[in-house]
Amino acid sequence: MPIRPFAPGDALLVQRLSRYATRFHIGRFLLQPSSPLQAAFSAYLPWAYRSGITYVLRQEEHGLARAGFVQWQLHPGRAEADLLALSPALDAPNGHPAVWHKLLAESALALADQQFRRLYSELSDQPLLVNTFMQAGFHLYARETIWRLATEPLAFAASAGTALRPQSGQDRWALEQLYARITPAPVRQAEAVDGEGGQFAPPILFNRHRHQPLTSFVLDGADGLVGCVQIIWGKTGVWLRLWVDSNDPDTSRVHLLLRHGLQQIAGASARGPVYCAVRDYQSGLSSILEEYGFAPFTDRVRMMRPIWQRAKKAVENRLPSLEGVAEAMPGSLVMPQATSERRGTMELLTPRVRTAHNRSEKSDVTT
Repeated sequence: MPIRPFAPGDALLVQRLSRYATRFHIGRFLLQPSSPLQAAFSAYLPWAYRSGITYVLRQEEHGLARAGFVQWQLHPGRAEADLLALSPALDAPNGHPAVWHKLLAESALALADQQFRRLYSELSDQPLLVNTFMQAGFHLYARETIWRLATEPLAFAASAGTALRPQSGQDRWALEQLYARITPAPVRQAEAVDGEGGQFAPPILFNRHRHQPLTSFVLDGADGLVGCVQIIWGKTGVWLRLWVDSNDPDTSRVHLLLRHGLQQIAGASARGPVYCAVRDYQSGLSSILEEYGFAPFTDRVRMMRPIWQRAKKAVENRLPSLEGVAEAMPGSLVMPQATSERRGTMELLTPRVRTAHNRSEKSDVTT
């Protein structure tokens, strides 16, 4: 098999190809950078069991797809995996779409055997990258722009009478309703919230940044929760997530959530820039972020590939009914007599055979 899980003997290959790797899941890389080789070896740690996996491609006889690797971050509880890295890059000396197709297709089959059902990829919004992933079975479900605040966040005084408070376990149902109101149906279906099969908690209740602590605050309204701000703390940056109806003409809630989040970041003396992702259906947030000093950093697309599972269905197999057997006729106990057919058979025998047969019958009578 040309593709197989990473082994310690592949360390030199992964280290050499890491210089030409394309990074995905940019949020993880911006908050806590790590080398692909470090991520590959971390899968052998006891506390990181099933948190990630690296597949290595080696087939020197192939003309195009000779060597490469792919890394996935695993979420076994949700049957999902996030793409972290692919190498070599398409613009690398030995890069080619055939390498990516091979790595994506073979790793998808391997993950399907481990009962994973959805693969996610968040990549740069470039036609070559997007088309390559579409040819590999992924479909695009959202576009987003990453905004960055490079300067130190300003501290804002808390507004009197605000209803912002830390999130509690009792807010789960209300947060699910908030997510459903502000997120289009195709996005909810792609994120496994709506649709066929098993459904999981929406992203507003799930942190895809593993090993990064998350702080969440909710905004109460007259009819329940009307907003939520979440802060993901990284070693080299902070990620800000805003859950609010950004298309509402009244932007006071957006300002309130954003100011509260920046106030928490400034009070914690966090290091590094502040990042915030704005999707294409949240256009109202862009102008507000500019007022607070944010600037566009990069444009990304979110893609998903479902993995079909082999289903075993019990089929009723009916055997044909057996026909009844007629009652057997009672037979006679009298020894059968020689028939004309038997006499005719004797006449066909040669004289020598017939004489021997007659002598045998006479000896039986004498005895």
